[in-house]
Amino acid sequence: MASFLPPIVTAKQQQVDDVLALHPIGTRHSCCMELERIHAHPASSDHQLASSAVVGQRQESGRPVLAILCTLSHLVLVLFHVVILALKISGIEHRLVVSMTTGNEIWVTILSASSQAFYVIYCTILVYLMQRLTFLKNVTRHQTLTVLHDTVNAWSGLGSALECLWRQTTIPASWWSILSITVYLACVFILHVVSSSIMQLQTFNATVDASVTKISCWPSPDVDMMAMQWHTISALVPTLGQFANVQGMGLHGATLYDTIQSTDTPGRAIVNASSFRANCGLVRNSMLNYSPEVNAGNFGYLTLNPPISKLSHTTKFRTRLVHPYPDQVTINPAISLFFPGPTVAFIASTAVNSSNLPGDETVQHVYWEYPPVSFIGSPQPPLNYTMYDVHIVACTIDVQPHVATVDAQTNQLLGLSPSLGPNPSGDWGAWSAPEEEPKWDIWSPPSSSELHNEKWLVSPFGSGAHHPVGWCMNQDQASCYGVSLLEVFFMQQIGIDTVFPYPARYPGFSVVAHAPPNPTKVLCSRDQFESALSKAYAALLWTGGQLGADGGGFNRKKEYTTISQQLLQWHLGINSWPLVFAFTCSLVMLALSMRVTNRMHGRNNTMPIDSAGVLQIIWLTSRLSVLTDLVSDIEDPQEDVLRRAAGMVDVDLLRELNGVQVDDF
Repeated sequence: MASFLPPIVTAKQQQVDDVLALHPIGTRHSCCMELERIHAHPASSDHQLASSAVVGQRQESGRPVLAILCTLSHLVLVLFHVVILALKISGIEHRLVVSMTTGNEIWVTILSASSQAFYVIYCTILVYLMQRLTFLKNVTRHQTLTVLHDTVNAWSGLGSALECLWRQTTIPASWWSILSITVYLACVFILHVVSSSIMQLQTFNATVDASVTKISCWPSPDVDMMAMQWHTISALVPTLGQFANVQGMGLHGATLYDTIQSTDTPGRAIVNASSFRANCGLVRNSMLNYSPEVNAGNFGYLTLNPPISKLSHTTKFRTRLVHPYPDQVTINPAISLFFPGPTVAFIASTAVNSSNLPGDETVQHVYWEYPPVSFIGSPQPPLNYTMYDVHIVACTIDVQPHVATVDAQTNQLLGLSPSLGPNPSGDWGAWSAPEEEPKWDIWSPPSSSELHNEKWLVSPFGSGAHHPVGWCMNQDQASCYGVSLLEVFFMQQIGIDTVFPYPARYPGFSVVAHAPPNPTKVLCSRDQFESALSKAYAALLWTGGQLGADGGGFNRKKEYTTISQQLLQWHLGINSWPLVFAFTCSLVMLALSMRVTNRMHGRNNTMPIDSAGVLQIIWLTSRLSVLTDLVSDIEDPQEDVLRRAAGMVDVDLLRELNGVQVDDF
């Protein structure tokens, strides 16, 4: 045995013949003779000194620290995904908003690159810790050399792990260990793939509010509707569609809506809107009945029953009723006053078809008194009488409020809430008083005369500008009547074209000196009548607002509202499926790391080697006789041959090397 005291060695240059000779692959030349010759060389004392120095400097492996650090690192990764999942559920991440402007596109790249870099760096640290702990655990275990070989090779990468897993099918050594490493590296690969898609900047339409001025198209409560110049306003309504495009100006059909004062700010504004809704029906003659007198100057008896009489009993009085010529529809101010609330009455001298009502329930018999054809002059001769039928149509006018959405720049109507209700059936039915009288906010201020101020609804038709030609039954001027331009326009909307006579008696009036013809027109459907009347009232108020108080209308009020501007922006978004994959992989990696670090937190053995590279293998081969004998007996160094031979050798490197080291000293 060599002496424990190192001999005195004189350093000198190494001879050329001391170099190990290389032999062709396949020869059975052993390296043992060359090693013995080198050990016999006088410089062998230097080798022993160096070996003693290395053994003296050997440190502890630090396994407990690495094991704790590995477990905590995996646990932090799991908690990191738990936090992201909580943000996803709560939606807090959407509060991080980035404006989509020129130059901000770089934030998409920064987020993707930083997320990918974080996962790559963090997973690299985790793989290093797992690889290191697996190596330390295998070096200190009593197992075959094949297990140690496969475990070390598997950590070279996912491809190597799959190769080692495949080789387990031919020579099984450690299925579970290699499978665990393969699954771990596959999870790392999945994290690398999904890392850039877990959190992304997603586009969305952001709503930004801006204050603007709106102009109300509905008259305020302090407007005196009876004082408006309906003569001028009603004359302009028939021309609206011919000389002006009212689209985007606050009028849409029977709906009036507020408009936005001219602005360059795009977006949508929420404003007020109101729609006229007429509810019309035929008046039964049992509720209102007119009995004309012969040769009495159009006088007769009018019988009113509740609820028209506004009393609990029947009312009968004598009055004059000038009814229209056949095939006309005109408003009657006198009869309109008998109806409650905002209800107007029309006299239709046309035929009426209704499957809901028999004709004799709504018909009113009237006389047309005309002079003989052979004589027109003064004094007036006895008159001829011709009876024909008319119908009274009563319409209750209601207003439906809405919340309207308009385009801030074009004032186009984009939507109504609630939307317009469906139109009623087109068939005519009997008029009935509403259960609750409609309440408006534009009644005229109280006046001393108390003259049904709510009946301003009659004024545009009855007091509006009239057509220059009218009709007379006879030479009595009391038998003459005319139609307003608004009535002519309304009749056109319901399909009745008025034929005016040539004036012959009074300025603008013509005496019809013959019996009136039978009605040839049939009154339009109920929904068409109601729609035309509702649009007429909406056009009247819109025209009055356009004229202003100085022009005979009313001044529109200005208020402030907000514009909801839609801007395309980015917000932080968390994608569900990439997060699920990442969270699952982090849980699997945590479970595998806990299996590796099991029973490694309290042991800190002294390790003879710190890696399993080529240099360490050469060193181990020179120290362990079992490795030298194993290698010397193998002719073909194929992978399967070496794994099969190594699988027959059980080794405990820690114990074996400790024994060698004691002998060396």
